[in-house]
Amino acid sequence: MRQLLGSVAALSLGSCLLVGCSLDDKGSDPDEAVETGRADDSASPPGDSGGDSAEDSGEDGGDSGGDDSGGDDSGGDDGGDDGGDDGGDDGGTLPDGSPPLGATSGGSGGSDHPSSTILSAGGSTYHLLVPSGVSSATGVCFLMVYSGTEGATQMMSNMRQVAPYFELDDCLVAVLDGTSSSAADGATVLDAVRADYDVDNDRTWLLSESAGTREGLVLGLDSRQAWFAAYWANDVNTAATPSRTASELGFAPWGNAGPGGDLPNATVIVDGMRAAGYQLPADAPYSGAGSTTHGSTDQFVAAVSFFSDKRRQ
Repeated sequence: MRQLLGSVAALSLGSCLLVGCSLDDKGSDPDEAVETGRADDSASPPGDSGGDSAEDSGEDGGDSGGDDSGGDDSGGDDGGDDGGDDGGDDGGTLPDGSPPLGATSGGSGGSDHPSSTILSAGGSTYHLLVPSGVSSATGVCFLMVYSGTEGATQMMSNMRQVAPYFELDDCLVAVLDGTSSSAADGATVLDAVRADYDVDNDRTWLLSESAGTREGLVLGLDSRQAWFAAYWANDVNTAATPSRTASELGFAPWGNAGPGGDLPNATVIVDGMRAAGYQLPADAPYSGAGSTTHGSTDQFVAAVSFFSDKRRQ
């Protein structure tokens, strides 16, 4: 971890610049209230999310202005997102509308954005990182992230720094602002990215951070539960349990939670995953370096390192 930090610029999560940081930023988190229970299903998947439209010429804070060609924003998605799948082998009985196992989204038309860009789909704004060559690749891995109070711009900067260290350098990364984006926004962005790129149905993952915990839980454990091979809820400040069991999903997702000082809520999440038949690492909830500190770089890096080998089957 320290070697990693010596190789990249300082990461920032929430209100804390993460080099030797021990700040607990819960007080500034708009989702500070602690509650437990099942994920709220009020944020159901949207209908037609419409096509993406370029909203900025490049990512704030250091991205090259020429990166956004604006050409990848065509093609509305169909809300249910199953129409573009290539009909690969269905290894299990999945909930209606969810992507079949062993297939890809069949999306096309997107452009490379190696420095990331800011896009909008159906009124939902997100930051998108598309490594060089990925726009023409097939079966691309995809990590969706809800930021904490640091916001989407800083979280994308964090992801651009750490992704290459954890075999995510050939993956799509979409970041939503966890302080303002809903689970419905996440569903819209999920559909938009899958429409524009050929996403691997079995290598789609979700990471939520701090202020993004609540809506990440709704998206990952309820409204789009079957879409994700793995979900890590990091720096949690609330809790929920999966709406469906692994047998109901037709596969056993991977899961974990990084407490960031909130072990009770992390335990509720992980116990719910375990009861639902999720696959969990031995250390669940995460108890390694940074697990007792909200906004820890160590715990964030552990979260990012979790995903690359996780599949739905």
